[in-house]
Amino acid sequence: MAQRIYLIDDDEAIRFSLTALLETMGWETQSYESVQSFQASQPDLSVLNGCLLLDIRMPGKSGITLLESWEQMGSTMPVIMMTGHGSIDLCRRAFKNGAFEFLTKPIDADLLIETVSAALEQQKLSQQQRDNQADLQEKLATLSAREQEVMALIMQGKSNKEMARFLDLSPRTVEAHRASLFARLEINSLAKLIKIYGGLKSTT
Repeated sequence: MAQRIYLIDDDEAIRFSLTALLETMGWETQSYESVQSFQASQPDLSVLNGCLLLDIRMPGKSGITLLESWEQMGSTMPVIMMTGHGSIDLCRRAFKNGAFEFLTKPIDADLLIETVSAALEQQKLSQQQRDNQADLQEKLATLSAREQEVMALIMQGKSNKEMARFLDLSPRTVEAHRASLFARLEINSLAKLIKIYGGLKSTT
């Protein structure tokens, strides 16, 4: 899914001006007058790709309330908070709940473009990392139970002879399992096994 900017602000003039500004950068923008209308049109936040421009104070559900439940609702999109009535407490509350940035209205055009660019880049990198993690987990899932045991022992620094004794196998059989799991994981060295898969756990 292409990246998109989601803008929530109850002020129609601000929605119009910010949308026009963002579109000069070639960014697709969807605007909403309230948190409720945004949530009604986007029931599954986990599939959204891009960033959210969110006014803090609005009639009905406030922007800060949405931010506080953002991660629980499954979204990983960066959230840029906007307010015409900023305070230290509001700013602290926003960052405590994971806000990417806190902008005070009227928002400088260059600062907005710079901030949105950084947020979109962060989202892009985060998505790449999630895709890579999913790919590694898929490869781990192809290992047999015995290969997973051998891999766990390799990670503990055990030699082939030590693994053979621990698993009650011949060293040659251990070596065969080791070669097989290296092939399945598409690696060719112990260093790569530890670097790439050391922080992962099998999902099987």
